[in-house]
Amino acid sequence: MTGEELNNLIEEWENAKVDFKCKWYWNDNMPNNIKEVHKNELVKDLIALTNGDVYSIDKTAYLIIGIDDETREVYDFDKSTILPLDKLKQQLLTLLNNYAQPEFLALDIEFVDEVFVISIPPRGSLISLSKDLKLKNNNTDKKGTTYYRIGEDIRVASSEVIGEFEKVFGKDKQSVSITIHGDVKGVVNAESGSVINQTIN
Repeated sequence: MTGEELNNLIEEWENAKVDFKCKWYWNDNMPNNIKEVHKNELVKDLIALTNGDVYSIDKTAYLIIGIDDETREVYDFDKSTILPLDKLKQQLLTLLNNYAQPEFLALDIEFVDEVFVISIPPRGSLISLSKDLKLKNNNTDKKGTTYYRIGEDIRVASSEVIGEFEKVFGKDKQSVSITIHGDVKGVVNAESGSVINQTIN
């Protein structure tokens, strides 16, 4: 992401696929039980952003850390917990996939003009909780919960809302035929990238 692209997102502000936070979710001084809850809040936020709404399923999701909510100026937060970035990226994928179904296949993290950006490419299906998620104020969201966003607000999807998403995604998983190696042909699931059938001519 370029500085110009970041500024454009700040100007447009929050929506179904863009969220801003002034500082990171946890720090190393927190008791483990408190840190766990804050990590889970990050899981909730990223699942909701990735799902977005029915009008944004083809858009990249952005969680942007280091922007003041009121002034929309850069906020100098403590970055020690999120460094080094390569280690954090793997930690985030592990954390997300401990709760998400289907799993997150990829995400990108980077600093843009001292602002921390997490970006997640669009998916081919909704993401739900694979197990209970303990949150702030002693709240727990149950396995199977599906988050989505209306503007900057996170909602829990009803069966009707899930149905609307499924209509947009399409009932059938798209697949494409490719040559894997020589005469070996394969059909690849467009969502997961996995080979679901192969033949040798």
